[in-house]
Amino acid sequence: MRPNKIPVTVISGFLGAGKTTLVNHLIRQRPDERIGIIVNEYGEVGIDGLLIVANEQPVIEINNGCVCCTVRKDLSSAILELLDGERTKIDRLIIETSGLADPAPVLQTFLAEPDLLERVELDSVVTVVDALHVHRHLGDEIVREQIAFADVVVLNKITEADDALAESTQARMRALNPAAQIVVADRAEVPADRLLGRRSFSLAHVLALEPDLLSGEDHDHEHDASIRSTCIVTERALDAGRFDRWMNQLVQRDGARLLRSKGVLNFHSEPRQFHFHSVHMLLEASPGRPWTATEPRTSKLVFIGRDLDVEGLRSGLLDCVH
Repeated sequence: MRPNKIPVTVISGFLGAGKTTLVNHLIRQRPDERIGIIVNEYGEVGIDGLLIVANEQPVIEINNGCVCCTVRKDLSSAILELLDGERTKIDRLIIETSGLADPAPVLQTFLAEPDLLERVELDSVVTVVDALHVHRHLGDEIVREQIAFADVVVLNKITEADDALAESTQARMRALNPAAQIVVADRAEVPADRLLGRRSFSLAHVLALEPDLLSGEDHDHEHDASIRSTCIVTERALDAGRFDRWMNQLVQRDGARLLRSKGVLNFHSEPRQFHFHSVHMLLEASPGRPWTATEPRTSKLVFIGRDLDVEGLRSGLLDCVH
């Protein structure tokens, strides 16, 4: 990595693989570095920016589209905003892409944008893979491309998969990308030194997959039209018991088509935010930071899936109000 260029790590992976959790682990391990973080979300209302525990690190959230297509120019603008900020000099950048992002146009931003070429340099492309669920999605071209473009594949949630599934998943990863390093993990806990500053990005590898990537032509793609995102917001406190029952019933009924849900929740008589995640039929909620005295205690819950019953989801959450 040239000393005058800022190293960039791109973190990709399908919905619910553990990208935000990995970002949190990485920045926690590098407290003395000034890390600029850009988070891209598919939906109109951002949640991941709230779920990143960045403390003093600068975070920019890009939503209402993927950085690989409709808001790609916003990615360039966000990078320049971080580099030109008035605060302390940025030591490195981490880009967390949408779970539906095609990696090729994202990489093209760094390889062909004149404003960025002299200031940043790709360090590595890290793809997070959900070892328990990825087999359901390998028919999706975007999932395969996210794996194929990776320098490092983080095979996450490895102990949640049985031995046979874990072994077959690793074999599929090697078949899709023989050149990638495979790192197994639980809860995306990976030593930062295995991912940051490794200079593992290979332009030759990327050009073998996309020979015209440097041609200057845009590499846009179309998303699966059956996948949509919706966000439900309420300022009324939720009853934790009702919410738990409703979500369990929801994933039992619709878990196959409900690809991902995530949110920041305000429970009645609870001084802390609660961070909620689900992938298919797996649910997890954990306490976050305390609500401050001046901020609105607003619950935001995002659902991403196929053929979503938006009104049913909205009424279901509002029925959980205390």
